[in-house]
Amino acid sequence: MKASETSNLLLVDPARELPSSLKEISGQAIQVLQYDQITAQKMVKLRPELVLAPLLSERFDILDLAKRLEEFGFTGKLRAYSRPLPNIAAIRQEVRAAHPQLDFDIFTLPVGEFRDN
Repeated sequence: MKASETSNLLLVDPARELPSSLKEISGQAIQVLQYDQITAQKMVKLRPELVLAPLLSERFDILDLAKRLEEFGFTGKLRAYSRPLPNIAAIRQEVRAAHPQLDFDIFTLPVGEFRDN
């Protein structure tokens, strides 16, 4: 696959089992950073089109991450993953309202897949 056909995925603070399941995705250049490693310089270097992160972790939530990404000029796709929650639509609406320049969505993982977040 040519580099021009590869999209850049930034995985932030992944749960242990998530990266192994992502290895099956072709056409992705996957970079992994912890939340506090995200800097303007790294965002310019990595140029991610998609940022994937937990909805909530011990150190940040998706609104914190969205704000940080916005400060560094990111306007791509931000996807959060979570265990099933009753208020996903409300969370989606809140993040989209606060950060309309981001293409934001949430997806849920089956409960058995979730151990860390």
